[in-house]
Formats: sequence, structure tokens, C-alpha cells
Amino acid sequence: MKPSTAPQPLGSSQIKLVLELLELRVLAPKETAAKFNRLVQAGTFSEAQQVAIELLFALEEDEIPDALLEFADDDARDIVRDGFAHEARLSFV
Repeated sequence: MKPSTAPQPLGSSQIKLVLELLELRVLAPKETAAKFNRLVQAGTFSEAQQVAIELLFALEEDEIPDALLEFADDDARDIVRDGFAHEARLSFV
């Protein structure tokens, strides 16, 4: 059995795409899946990153921010924080 390899952290451009997919999946799950498949086919995400993102989609809403922070590289963490701070403001209003 092969040892499992941890996915490379997601960079800023990848995190932006994942946040976009997370937002879209609530309103259009089929379109989200199709867009994710196109991104995977284009080589936007490694195989390990693809698996991690699929796991992310299966999480409860309140678990996603922490998991996404774990997947993000140092530069992309600020994008995650900003994205979810915006979501928190929207849900509060």
C-alpha cells in the first residue's frame, strides 16, 4: 500500500476558484460539478488537491473555513479569511 501524500497547499488563484465553487454549489450544484471537472481536466489542481477539494465539499458549512485554511498556502490564507469574513457579514445582515 502506498503512503498517502498530502496535497500541495492551494495557491491564491486556486483558493479563489475554490471559494467561487463553494459559493456556486449552493445555487447550482450540477454546474459547480461541471466547472470543477473542467478545472481538473485543465490541470488546475493536482490529483491530491482534487481529492482534498472533494472532501471539502462534503463538510458541513461551519467546518469549511478551518479546513480551507489548512489547504491554503501562506499567501492564500488571507483570501480565505477575507472570503469567509464577507460571508459572515452577509449572514449577519
